[in-house]
Amino acid sequence: MIDEDLRIARRRARRRDELAKRRTAIAGLVREAQRRLNAIAVRDQEAVVAQEARLQAYTMALDTVERELAELGPAEELYEELLVREERRLIESADPRGSELLEIGRLLAELDVELPASVRARESGLALLRRAADQDALADFAQQVAALGMTAPDPRTPGAVDILVDRLEERCRKLEHLRDKLRTRRERLLHTHRRA
Repeated sequence: MIDEDLRIARRRARRRDELAKRRTAIAGLVREAQRRLNAIAVRDQEAVVAQEARLQAYTMALDTVERELAELGPAEELYEELLVREERRLIESADPRGSELLEIGRLLAELDVELPASVRARESGLALLRRAADQDALADFAQQVAALGMTAPDPRTPGAVDILVDRLEERCRKLEHLRDKLRTRRERLLHTHRRA
């Protein structure tokens, strides 16, 4: 029964994710249509009518997506709850995948700390690049980089901050890739355990 519940919950969570992305895209279209409508001269009635129709169509599409999202409810949370329940069951059983799930959980917990710290350091570095002479920005960057066990470069050295920010960007990409890979592996283990 849990396998079927997981399949259904995964489908619903993926549909919710698709709808959330669509909502973001349509909301952008609504804002752009509203901006264009506000920019049209009142005398150009034909353009006003056309832009109002476009705005109304986007608004209706957005309402439809919002209704479907509301119907799906907290799909991601339900799916994650089912995954956790199945993961716990596998770990407590004699199934050999339990130890792999434990290791994946440990690595994901580490990533939950390391990735946000890397993102903060990268953002702090970007802020320093925008405000090169700002001592507060420099101090914040040095602190964020030190939290990662790295040394902040001397900002007077040409390109040193740029190079470190690029390294932090690459680090964030690698950590995100690893997190996605681990999550995918976890899901596969939890969805296929009974067929193995």
